[in-house]
Amino acid sequence: MAEKKSIYNRIREAMTAEGTMPEGFVLRERLQDGRQFADGAIDGTIRYYMGPASNTDITMLEQALKLASDGRFEDGGNALITYFAQGIVMLPVMDKVQEWAYEHAGELAPDRLGQFAMTLLLKSPDIESVKFGLTLLEILDREPDQELKEILLTLAACEELTLFCLFALGAYEDANQIYFELAKKLKGWGRIHAVSMVKPENQAMRDWLLLEGWQNEIMPEYSAITVIKRTKLADLLQSAQGAAWAAVAGKLIGYALQDEPVAGLSKYKRAGELLQAYLELQAENAEPELVRAIKAFVEGHELANKWQLVELCNKILA
Repeated sequence: MAEKKSIYNRIREAMTAEGTMPEGFVLRERLQDGRQFADGAIDGTIRYYMGPASNTDITMLEQALKLASDGRFEDGGNALITYFAQGIVMLPVMDKVQEWAYEHAGELAPDRLGQFAMTLLLKSPDIESVKFGLTLLEILDREPDQELKEILLTLAACEELTLFCLFALGAYEDANQIYFELAKKLKGWGRIHAVSMVKPENQAMRDWLLLEGWQNEIMPEYSAITVIKRTKLADLLQSAQGAAWAAVAGKLIGYALQDEPVAGLSKYKRAGELLQAYLELQAENAEPELVRAIKAFVEGHELANKWQLVELCNKILA
């Protein structure tokens, strides 16, 4: 039987000249029942709906770390494949693995673990094992270098691995710029994850987040509230530039009103201020459907300027 191609080589060979995956590329194999998960869909669901798993047994992952620390990389890799073959994925157990490694640091050989992590990144044919390697890199005291950055950026181009690569890339001084560049390249779950980490350091970043950062192939609702907060949209609407951003603000507010699939304006402390700034700017141009949605939201929440907002909505809808 031919040896399976590594995840790294599959991604590198499929990558386009723009540094992205070609349309239709999916890293995960189709399930026996015929279902095909988009790259990043499983981890995206876990990140936004489920969170860490507190009760999942990680004994075999602990054993893999011990084997790798003893230099038995092949045995450690086989232990990972056996563990993940049960249908378990890395993301919900990531924190537990890192905590165990910290608690048992004196029993482990960091140099060998670093070598093991790189072996997984470059040679493993198993998706979750590669994520295990990325999880290891995040906690090892390894000097971030250009060679590793290039490897991480290659893996990050596949949206199944973007989230874990973002964690590992956080060690670089230019991490925020890296997140931004990845967000611009990616279109699905990878963009959602990257946008969640970008902090706009300049106008170019802010403008891109407002115009494109929330647009993805999954659901704009995942990123709308992040963009509203990070760009300080409430302040922007009250500035001299406010009118220029009113239309975009309306779209973002519309998505953030949903409160699904993630908490939106209902958990935003400046929601009332944002809505008032928008309604005052768009008194003559706001879409009636959006104004009705805003009014329903306001009536269902306790906001300091609640009745001012209701009055503004009524005037626009009159």
